[in-house]
Amino acid sequence: MAIEFSNKDILLIYGHFMKKIKELEAIKSAPNNPIDSNNIDQDIELYSSITSKIENSNPQILKLKELM
Repeated sequence: MAIEFSNKDILLIYGHFMKKIKELEAIKSAPNNPIDSNNIDQDIELYSSITSKIENSNPQILKLKELM
């Protein structure tokens, strides 16, 4: 089953996921972080996997990554 996303949809998802990755990395590196690093790593891996797929299918989106 394929889901068709518009370019706007993809940009929104990509931007949101990139923001979430940065937030999770900040939480992970924070002193006295109460969340298990393994759980954070799993979430980062999931978001990174999806953003990598978006980058591979839309190489022009890497220009956005440089701005973030």
